[in-house]
Amino acid sequence: EQLVGSSGDAYVNAPLATIRAPINGTLQLSTAPLGGRVRAGDAMGSVSARAVADATLSGLEEGRLLAEAELAAQEAFADEPGASGFGARLGREQARLRAEALNSAVEQRRAALPGETAAALRAPVGGVVWSRRTASGEFVTQGEELASLADCATLYVHASVDERLYNRLRLGDVAQFRFHDGQVVDATVALLAGTGPRTLLETLAISPTERQREGFAVLLSAPGIGANGACPLGRTGRVIFSEGPLSGIRNALEAVGF
Repeated sequence: EQLVGSSGDAYVNAPLATIRAPINGTLQLSTAPLGGRVRAGDAMGSVSARAVADATLSGLEEGRLLAEAELAAQEAFADEPGASGFGARLGREQARLRAEALNSAVEQRRAALPGETAAALRAPVGGVVWSRRTASGEFVTQGEELASLADCATLYVHASVDERLYNRLRLGDVAQFRFHDGQVVDATVALLAGTGPRTLLETLAISPTERQREGFAVLLSAPGIGANGACPLGRTGRVIFSEGPLSGIRNALEAVGF
């Protein structure tokens, strides 16, 4: 193999997985601290809709009581002289329909409560609790971002290279990531991100520094980084790129337009 070049600073990075509220309600988070490890499927807390549901039911019941009181008043008025006209009969019928509709709504709401009271939050991936956007006891809405996890099952090396080297690299090129403490792991070019869209950076656990953003981003797969369950996010080193035995054939084909 032939040395192609090396990166500037490189580091171990990972994509973020987001936990969102499944329903409207009050949030209760588990005790997993920031930086704590979790396994995929671990309980992260719950969102309880009981308070919301109870408030809705109370409002419906209050409306039903008012409607029944209005109906009782209309029926009592029916015995009064002059209360037999069309307007009086229409008022009684409308009051009766309102009372029946609210009574039906109360019964439906009561029947729906057992399945709506709580929803569990579970870790979508195994990894590290990276951030929390809310705290226990807060009211959250369905779809709201609650926390994020760094996915330790898909670690990769995030390197920055100059333009000359970047233009020589291809997906699948072999490399080595050399930690500053001397450890070496094999790596493969997985994504040539270049100057990269900002939306890509927002999906990563660790954002590059301003200096690193001046270069061209290269993401490398390095399965050896996560050996034995390790998750060394943020550890730094340098990437050494090399050409394998097939690179000469590839270069020759490119030279003639293939």
